[in-house]
Amino acid sequence: MSSHKVAVIGAGSAGTLAAVRLRQLLNDAVQITVYERGSQAGGRAWDVDFAGTTIEIGGTVLHSTGRHTMDLMKLTGAEEGHYTSGISGDDKTFWFWTDKGFVVKTGDSLPSMALGIVKHVGPFSALRVTMSVQKVAKKWTGIYALQDAGQTFDTPQQMLSALGLNAETGVSVRDELHNHHVNSRMIDDVVVPIVHNMYNQGGELNSLAGQVGLAGAGLAGGYLFSVKGGNRTLFSQALAKIEADVQLNTAVTRIAGATNSDGGLTWTLTTSSGSSQFDAVVLAAPLALADLELTLDGTPLSVSVYPYQQVNTTLVVGELAPEYFGLPAGAKLPGNFFVADSAKQPFKSLGITGFSPVYQQRIYKIFSAERKMSDELLARIFSSVSAVHRHVWRGAYPVLPAGIDHVPFILAPGLTYGCAFETAAGAVEVEAVGGYNAGSLAANALRLK
Repeated sequence: MSSHKVAVIGAGSAGTLAAVRLRQLLNDAVQITVYERGSQAGGRAWDVDFAGTTIEIGGTVLHSTGRHTMDLMKLTGAEEGHYTSGISGDDKTFWFWTDKGFVVKTGDSLPSMALGIVKHVGPFSALRVTMSVQKVAKKWTGIYALQDAGQTFDTPQQMLSALGLNAETGVSVRDELHNHHVNSRMIDDVVVPIVHNMYNQGGELNSLAGQVGLAGAGLAGGYLFSVKGGNRTLFSQALAKIEADVQLNTAVTRIAGATNSDGGLTWTLTTSSGSSQFDAVVLAAPLALADLELTLDGTPLSVSVYPYQQVNTTLVVGELAPEYFGLPAGAKLPGNFFVADSAKQPFKSLGITGFSPVYQQRIYKIFSAERKMSDELLARIFSSVSAVHRHVWRGAYPVLPAGIDHVPFILAPGLTYGCAFETAAGAVEVEAVGGYNAGSLAANALRLK
């Protein structure tokens, strides 16, 4: 049996699912090489050793309704870890911070959240948002039946049309919810702070991305979990399971397609360690962050590149200063703060993410979009600081406005783009869906050779 050679660039969710799908469809008839410029697989599922423990600083939680993610759990035998925001039941609290103070105070159970939100916004707006999110989530999960039936999509627009979700990407989540007669308190004080925590972006998000974020927060059922040993290990274990050749610390700088004697294309990848030829390539790293050159028969490929948002993640071991939050010294504080635009704070969210056995103190995680959390600023927020770790995500999320003309999944014959759907919505499972589709397209193209 002849063997095809396929390169997958990027070992995150999209790249892993593309590789898994190639193995499913072509079995031993494909040699899969995965290039990852980082030191580990996982993409934006990333953890760091800090203050005597391991902390997730990227894709922190996974959702049980994500079919492809759950399939990876089965493939690898990975075990679910219990996702928790703190170290005791008292820490599982959420306060929503606006210019009027803390307008919603709630626990992490759905009944508690629902009660706290309804008290502030009224029952009708809360119900309308829930119904809208559940409707979108039901449409979105229809992708699995289509993919199980072998359907592929050349463009994100085709996928959106098949799911009945084109309209949701053409309007902002703020405008969409206003159209559903959701009041401003619900949008500005609840919805925007939640999506801040998901994307470091707010009401300007396209409605699909915003509602996918709300579904991930629990409005469409399911539960949150993490992977024992770290979320990134799910992807490295999956790639090992399918016997992919994973090249870590290897950046691809050029992808060059050349027409060969039989009229087909051969793809040459250039890295710091040399060059290799492949029958097909799946680019599963965002074009805006990949730092590579694309050519076809010596001519640059013209592909739209959309921006990604830089996000500063700051881990702090210490004790919060109640005075910073407008409360008296010694006042009890929640485990998590969701921050509205009106609060005019330098960060988008702040919450407990672990416990340091070295310092015997809580570890807080702060998302602050483009703004760096300086030592002076941390000294105002915290009454004491024992340790700090800063991580700058050059591109944590795509910028997700309404009305983007998405990059296609097929960039050229034999060159597919696993991250094409990221500009419609961003999440680990969304990337998995895109990668699965790109892997299927690559396998179909190879079958025709």
